[in-house]
Amino acid sequence: MPEPIPGQFKKAAAFITALKPTATRQEIPDSAQAGLYLVMQPSGALSWAVRTKIDGKASKVTVGRYDEIGIADDRIGTLISPTQALNVTQARAAAEKVIADAKRGNDPRQQKIDKASVSAWFDEFIKTARATGFKGRAVKASTADEYERIIATNIKPHWKHVTDIRTIDYRDVEKLLAKLTPGARRNAFAVLSAFFRWKPVARAMGRNIIELAEAPAKPNSRDRVLATDEIKIVWNASEQCGYPFGPMAQLLLLTGQRRDEIAELKWRELSDDLDAITLEASRTKNSRPHVVPLSPLAQTIIKALPRIADVDGNPSEYVFTTTATTPFSGFSNGKKALDKHCGEPAMPDWHLHDLRRTCATELAKLGIKQEVTEAILNHKTGKVSGVAAIYNRYDYQDEKRDALEKWANRIAAITANNVTMLPKRA
Repeated sequence: MPEPIPGQFKKAAAFITALKPTATRQEIPDSAQAGLYLVMQPSGALSWAVRTKIDGKASKVTVGRYDEIGIADDRIGTLISPTQALNVTQARAAAEKVIADAKRGNDPRQQKIDKASVSAWFDEFIKTARATGFKGRAVKASTADEYERIIATNIKPHWKHVTDIRTIDYRDVEKLLAKLTPGARRNAFAVLSAFFRWKPVARAMGRNIIELAEAPAKPNSRDRVLATDEIKIVWNASEQCGYPFGPMAQLLLLTGQRRDEIAELKWRELSDDLDAITLEASRTKNSRPHVVPLSPLAQTIIKALPRIADVDGNPSEYVFTTTATTPFSGFSNGKKALDKHCGEPAMPDWHLHDLRRTCATELAKLGIKQEVTEAILNHKTGKVSGVAAIYNRYDYQDEKRDALEKWANRIAAITANNVTMLPKRA
């Protein structure tokens, strides 16, 4: 019989830390709580088990896995789950409950608790986001899609073993984040923050564990702007890249709009004469309707685009699509293809969002006023702010058009070997 676990907490923790796995499974009895055992597998995995009689038969109930610190939950002793993390004191409380329940004729293995799998909780979270949202209105479709992608890719695969959401604590969040890349870590943390603040989850868990978790470091603010020769390289590579990613990248540079605002562009958002793009409030980051004048060069690119149809021959509503039913979303592969066409040596680290920053910077070089540039970017901060922002409702449409046409002509001059100079509109 192995030496029992000491009764005092610190001595017990030190005793368990010193245990070594063997070729066979071990059961180490607890000296303070009869019927409680620490099970050590040959792999070194540790779990707590209680041996007692249930309905007159000798039975074993797994009440959790060993963790020196334990789970930060004051309800331990009322919740039995094989996946929860329990320290010595918490395991003893859980064992006491199991034995007491068994004496009353209740089988703790068949307890009915108001829980659903973590996967089901996340599914309900996404449904709520799409239907009613969390602040009285549904979140944008693109945001809900991104939530769903992050959950499916970076969260669910790491929590398959969790059968009861109430057994998760902040350390489980931190362990999950540690397995992800920096960018994915920040995205996952943002989704988990919204998830654990969601009232149904907060009520089920009795607390918001995200407040205790260490937040990922914020990324350094990027200031990457494409140099003149890089603009030409990217433009030329975009032409070689072809539909849908190539012309999409060119429109991002020409208009200075956000990635998803162009990637998810619909044909109905284009005016009949291709004179402008009109984005509804639901399609913009700041929830403001936004009109983007299109230069002749941008119009030429759009006119050359194919109109993709579905299997039944119905034309897609999306300007950029590979499926006809959903907007383009293959940014990672598209960017790799674009980088390949950029040739050698490879351009220093750059992102699609740098095209937006490049547009803003080049507009400043062209002498465009800051408030006009901000109107183009639909970024209402900076020069027009405070009281002026409240009362100044001028939309700068003429100035925006003039600025974007100057920028298009600048691009045409930079890439003179690739595009034809277009006359300014009358």
